[in-house]
Amino acid sequence: MKKIIAPGRLKNRDEDTKLTSIYIDKKSLKWIEENSTGNKQLIFNYLLKKGIEHISSEESVVIIESLED
Repeated sequence: MKKIIAPGRLKNRDEDTKLTSIYIDKKSLKWIEENSTGNKQLIFNYLLKKGIEHISSEESVVIIESLED
């Protein structure tokens, strides 16, 4: 069973988004492929937004040196 379903699409794309090139961790991309269906751009933006909200709600500073667990 998929955890995220995104049948919609980006609205106001030119006003609300910016085209940019990024590298996505292969494990994260695999999780998205296995656990979601639909518009991958919407799903990626949703996960990014939720991650930002989570980090913003914490009191501590996060220091990232690598993506390895």
